[in-house]
Parts: sequence; C-alpha cells; structure tokens
Amino acid sequence: MFESIGRSWHLFKDSLAVLRQEPVLAVFPVIAFTASVLVAGVLGGFAFALGWFGGADGISPSGWVAIALFYFCSYFAAIYCQVALISAVRERLAGRDATFGASIAAANRRLGAITSWAIIAAIVGLILRILDEVARRNTRGWGRIVAQIIIGMLGAAWSLAVFFVIPIIAYEGVGGFEAIRRSLRIVRQRWGEAVIGNAGIGLFVVLAVIAVGLAFGVIGILMVSAGGAAVWLGVAMLVAGALGIAGIIAVGSALQSIYTAVLYQYAITGEAPAYFAQEDLRSAFRPAPTASGI
Repeated sequence: MFESIGRSWHLFKDSLAVLRQEPVLAVFPVIAFTASVLVAGVLGGFAFALGWFGGADGISPSGWVAIALFYFCSYFAAIYCQVALISAVRERLAGRDATFGASIAAANRRLGAITSWAIIAAIVGLILRILDEVARRNTRGWGRIVAQIIIGMLGAAWSLAVFFVIPIIAYEGVGGFEAIRRSLRIVRQRWGEAVIGNAGIGLFVVLAVIAVGLAFGVIGILMVSAGGAAVWLGVAMLVAGALGIAGIIAVGSALQSIYTAVLYQYAITGEAPAYFAQEDLRSAFRPAPTASGI
C-alpha cells in the first residue's frame, strides 16, 4: 500500500510537470465549475420560486425534472471541459503546444460522444440520487445507514467502471456505451494502481487545501476578531485563502485528468509518454493476475 502511494507521488510530480508546461489546463476545471454554478443558480432559483422543492411531500415531479436538467447540464459542462483538457494533454505529451482554441475545437469534434455520455452519466447520477432520497425518507436507524452504504458502494463501483471513459472519448471519439465497455475492459485487465494513484492525487490536494485553509483562515479570523484596522486585513486574508483553495482544487482537478490520460495512453500503447518514466508507469499500472477481457 505504501509502495503504491509512493509511486502515486512520483506520478503526481510528473503530472505537475505537464501542468507547469501548459498552465492553461487549469482553466478548464474553472470553466466547468462556473458553468455548474450558473446552471444551479438559474434552475434552482426558478424551481424554488415555483415551490418545486418544498412542501410536506418533498420534491415534486417538476422538481425532479429540474434536478434532471441540472444533472445533464452539469455533467455536459464537466465532460466537455475534461475532453478539451485531455485533448490538450495529448498534444503536450506528443511534444506539441496545446492552445486553448485548439482544445475547444477538439472537444467540439466530440460533441456527439460528449452528449451521449452526459445523458448516461446524468441518468445514473439521478438514479443514485433518487435511491438516496428514498433511503432517507423510508428507513430509520441502522436501516438507513446500511442503505446509504449500499448506495455508496454502487456509486463507487460505477465510478471505477467508467474510470477511463473521458480519455476514451477524447482519444477515440466513441459514444457513451462503447466508452463504458472499453473502460470496463481496461479496468478489469489492469486493476488497482490507477485508482490508488487517483486517490493519491486527491489526498495531496486535500492536504494542500487544509494547509492553506488553516494558515489563512486562522490568521484571518484572529485579525477580524481583534477589530480595528486589522479587520480589513483579516477579511483580505480570508478572501485570499478562499481564492487559494479554489486554485488548488482547480489544479488538482487538472492533475487528475492528466493522470488519467497518461494511464490510458500507457494502457493502450505500453509506452511511457513524455515527462513520465517508463518504470514508474510499468510498476504503477500493471496487469492484474486474474485479468480477463469482456
């Protein structure tokens, strides 16, 4: 386990080297997040104004329609930006410059595949959301805990099965169902280390968020509590901390996409792309002892 995390750290640093060469990659997660916030604000405000999310009966049918639209729009924005990002990563790994415009154009060429995957992902996400809502409303005590654990396991299994869907769409341009089939085949054949590496990046990002949050948050709160002229400086510290955390999350999201793209490319070619050591990828992403195709 510790050896796997150590390899993940090496791959994390290699992914960071790619991001340093193409800082524009961190822009795509920001665009996706901004789009999701705008969609949530418009649809959420509209639905709340009409009372679709209130009342003794919980969410109304119209409310579920609004939620479904939110899921689709949010997934579409996220998938579109991830495909653009991975297209840029592909260019950089091939030794070519990756421009923002060219990355957007590459995503535009995959609109059909992006839309089909967004529909599938939104349907699955909505089903899991409905199951969670049913479990919370109709179970109590340990029954609710068990139900939510099962739902969480279903969500985790789905996330694992579709781990490589985005790079498959970006590289191959196939539709959602075919991308799922190919992703599942790769996961079954090369089980384990890709997931550990992705979790490792998430861990490093969380640690960075905690460090920045504590440093700026504690100092900012102390300054605000002190009153006087220090209040504005404390507010500035809190704002700077929030912006820093947002930046770290954007960078972390970009690194995870880079990591996934590299692992996918190595899985299908067996060759380490630029910036990455062959030995790191060979030891970090090897066939499982019981691998089998689909």
